[in-house]
Amino acid sequence: MNRRVLGSLGAMAVLVVTVSSCKKDPLSDLDGEPVAIVKQFSQMHIAVGDSATFTASVVDGRSTPLNESITFSVAGSPITVVEDASYNPVPRTSTRAKVKGVAADTAYVIIQSGGLRDSVRVFVP
Repeated sequence: MNRRVLGSLGAMAVLVVTVSSCKKDPLSDLDGEPVAIVKQFSQMHIAVGDSATFTASVVDGRSTPLNESITFSVAGSPITVVEDASYNPVPRTSTRAKVKGVAADTAYVIIQSGGLRDSVRVFVP
């Protein structure tokens, strides 16, 4: 009988200590602030005249996608890039870019949002 009582009291003590020790989430400071742009590809190969798409999103410190507006621009002339209007995710935590190869060369799609900047290298053979 003593073993059962002591075992039960020990289990209750562990439970009380566990529940009372985490009064505040230690990672809550990472919520909601943009820290990175996550993109589907780091580089793409597109033939002249062809097009391809990729998605990008902004994440916080816990890698949770945020509802941030994303803009795409081009560094180099062998490609064009536009936001894909047919892409409508729910919730709107990512954006899709449509890239078209115009001439043979290498260029970059610049992705900007929330004070962050990243790029995707595009090869047009």
